[in-house]
Amino acid sequence: MSVGKKLEGNGLYESSRMIIPQHKEAILRQAKEEMRRARPILDEQQWETVERAIADSLNEHVTITLQVFGAFENRELKGIVETVNIYRQEIKFNFDDEWEWIKYQNIISAEG
Repeated sequence: MSVGKKLEGNGLYESSRMIIPQHKEAILRQAKEEMRRARPILDEQQWETVERAIADSLNEHVTITLQVFGAFENRELKGIVETVNIYRQEIKFNFDDEWEWIKYQNIISAEG
């Protein structure tokens, strides 16, 4: 039997198609890491808009919409700011009968 008959359309021996689970996991991890995004840096005007929306929500209990950075996908949350922790630089945000501490650095935008 000639070597050409053992090769498939992709140029590999049929028996070499197996991947051990550890290699498959490493390939998937690497592909996911390549999709990781960098956190955007807000300018001074954008920060003022975010701070104003947070202050309005905290003081007047109005609903705001936050865009929260995620390494692979951003989240949009609608809710009310309950607490601002200046020392830890985060807010306690109440949305959909849940709450979450959100770091300032992860807030991309806020609209009231």
